[in-house]
Amino acid sequence: MINFILKLFATGGFISYIPTAILKNKKNTGAGFLGTLEGVLLYLFVMPQNYWAYGIFLAAFIIFASYVSDRVNFGDGKKDNPKIIIDEIAGYYLAVAFLPKTGMVMLLGFVLFRIFDSSKIGFIKRTESFGSALPSEVKHKFCVNGFAVVLDDLAAGLAANVIMQIMLLLKFL
Repeated sequence: MINFILKLFATGGFISYIPTAILKNKKNTGAGFLGTLEGVLLYLFVMPQNYWAYGIFLAAFIIFASYVSDRVNFGDGKKDNPKIIIDEIAGYYLAVAFLPKTGMVMLLGFVLFRIFDSSKIGFIKRTESFGSALPSEVKHKFCVNGFAVVLDDLAAGLAANVIMQIMLLLKFL
């Protein structure tokens, strides 16, 4: 029962099963795209407007996403199963954090986040090995593997956010 609930959250309400059912055993299934799209919808309807509330919610969500990503078991032994999309949601939330809640910001955040998340350029790729040298009991106790799953998406979201913050500062957004 616990693993079912973890899967429910990890897969965004099981929507990530849609593309993985069509494209079996592929790394790039399109589930990340759907996860980001779900992040946009949740951002639109759930995320608080107040910056302090947003920051607290974002921090709590990152911790929750790390826990879920660490503890969920799909029975395949993969650390970053393609069905896990809660990390995309967390990354998108960071991509649009502390920016005006406008259609342009949401769309540009989506596009930039997907570009950075898909390409895994520079420092984003290096985040995937986070915590690999730690002993397994430490990894399990502190959800290190789950945080490593979420971290590359957070790095992609941060890159997108920095670009949009600069655009906002320069009055391009």
